[in-house]
Amino acid sequence: MVVPKTKDHKFLRTRIVKGKPLFNRHLYISSALFLIVIGVVTFSLIQLATRWAKERVNLEIEGLSNYAKEQIENQIHLLDLELTKDNPDNQILYPRLMEEFLDEMLAQNDQIVYIFAQDSSGVVIWKGLQIGSELEQNYFPNLLLSSKNSRRLKVQFNSITNPAERYTDWVEPLFSKNQLRFYVHFGFNNTLISNRMTQDKKRINRQILLAASVVTIILLLALFYILWLLKRAQMIEAEAHMADRLATLGTVATGLAHEIRNPLSAINLNLQMIEEDLAQSEVYSDEMKKLLGGAKSEIRRLERLASNFLVYAKPMKLHQKMILLPEVLNEVAQLMTKECEKEGIQLIRQDGQGDLTVLGDRDLLQQALLNLLVNAREAILFQSGSTREILLGVHQGIGQVVVSIKNSGNGIGEEESRKLFDLFYSSKRGGTGLGLPIAQRIVEGHGSRLEWKNQSRGGVEFSIHLAV
Repeated sequence: MVVPKTKDHKFLRTRIVKGKPLFNRHLYISSALFLIVIGVVTFSLIQLATRWAKERVNLEIEGLSNYAKEQIENQIHLLDLELTKDNPDNQILYPRLMEEFLDEMLAQNDQIVYIFAQDSSGVVIWKGLQIGSELEQNYFPNLLLSSKNSRRLKVQFNSITNPAERYTDWVEPLFSKNQLRFYVHFGFNNTLISNRMTQDKKRINRQILLAASVVTIILLLALFYILWLLKRAQMIEAEAHMADRLATLGTVATGLAHEIRNPLSAINLNLQMIEEDLAQSEVYSDEMKKLLGGAKSEIRRLERLASNFLVYAKPMKLHQKMILLPEVLNEVAQLMTKECEKEGIQLIRQDGQGDLTVLGDRDLLQQALLNLLVNAREAILFQSGSTREILLGVHQGIGQVVVSIKNSGNGIGEEESRKLFDLFYSSKRGGTGLGLPIAQRIVEGHGSRLEWKNQSRGGVEFSIHLAV
């Protein structure tokens, strides 16, 4: 059973889900705290990555130093075996071979700017420098270890060739037969190593931010999904309660309609008999005829009210089939044409092109259209303008077929618009206030919507948007 979405429906839904806003608040607070935790963890991981990059520079220098020292030790051991100290030429050949070896090492690793060896007295024995870094050897005297310069084994200084770069002089002692043979100085380009570590740090930060973004998006999607489920559960719960309420109302309405119709039928029959008897008597006057006509008119209004209330309250059962809307509109227009002509109202039919066939209950849709046409006619009755017309038509939209009923009345005011679809509300004298609610319920029962708007040139347009 489909429940019309009226203001009463909204009130009922708000009432029956009492306490759910508290759940929503807790959900929002939990999600906000979770987002804060994600932010704190992300910030902490970025800080750890920054510290890791700084520590990684020292670890990289230490690793390069150990590797280069090992390579030099192996080369020295190899030269010691090949060259004897007894040959004077070897004293000249030894430094040259070592410098050639150092040049090869430096060519393979641009992070090491220079390598040189000194003895314990502070004399440079052999050296090797990167191409373009020859000026750096001017700083070697300040780096030598001696009795006069008891420096630390790791010293940082600015480059002479490029002052923007920072170098680290790392000293490693080399021993032979447990005796100090000489000190080896390694000059590392801190700036180059830091830049490469910075690139790794940026890559890690991007991965951290990407992971945090993915987790945040998943959390937000989960939040929206939970809110959607909660709203849907509230709607289903409200519709179930409204369905129960309408079912009870339908039972009561059936009994009331039966109890009201029977006495009204008897009263109407008696009035007809009285009218027939009085018509043959001399006391029957025009005033008495008018009074009897008014009484019968009120009886018909009460019967119509009972019938409409029964239609609204009864569970709606759709008997759907494919229907051609222009045919339905023609039938409704035929029913209303004579009444409109009596009031000087012109009923105009205007249909668009395309497929105007929909799946629906023909009788119920005809009832909804008839209610809207009756409202349109009554809106024009007290209109003072020269144009008195109703435009009834159907046209094809995007994924829907739209039926429109336009009148040239005075439009709907702001105060009236708030109560337009309220049950039993009517701005017309003698109105039941059931025409629009019934039409809305029929339309929404078809999974469609009923809309209205004031026209710029005057009057109101009601439109039924039926899904194809």
